[in-house]
Amino acid sequence: MENLIKIAKEHGLTNDLIDQLLNISTIEKIKNKTVLLDYGEKTNKIYYILKGGFVTKAWNEEKQIEKTISFNLNSFHPHMTEAKAYFFNLESENKIQAISNATVLSYYKSDLDKIASENNSFNKFSNHMIIQSLISENQLRSKLLTYSPKKFYTYLLDEHPEISKTIPSKDIASFLGISEVWMSNIKHDL
Repeated sequence: MENLIKIAKEHGLTNDLIDQLLNISTIEKIKNKTVLLDYGEKTNKIYYILKGGFVTKAWNEEKQIEKTISFNLNSFHPHMTEAKAYFFNLESENKIQAISNATVLSYYKSDLDKIASENNSFNKFSNHMIIQSLISENQLRSKLLTYSPKKFYTYLLDEHPEISKTIPSKDIASFLGISEVWMSNIKHDL
């Protein structure tokens, strides 16, 4: 929670506003493998990861397989939701699942929207966090599309070692679009 408070203070949120945000949040303990949001569900919640990790998966209808499309850790993309379901009240096309025991702060969209409408500082902070998340995700996707699997995994090891230490190899392999055997060979080569 200290990290969230630090980020909020760095962006000019007052202690009163931070307290207000903490008061509307709910601390949730999530067990390993729990599905936080499943395919076809709607959500009006966004989560901030305090401890643990999650993967987001998409269903490939043609191949009849799930593909890991993102990772969320307390130290890597700690804000988490399914954007279409959250922002547009549509059914989720993805599944968010815990990969470890985790602790999250959950927020209802209506509560955050109310604070944003009443407080320009929070509105700016919220927009900044959304933009930063989009930029970070875009940069990661650009590397995923342009790097070889080995180069991308090396990038993860160098820039985000917590991913290789926390995310199961099968999910990293799925994210890279390679088999678990190929992933094992890459790890062996490094």
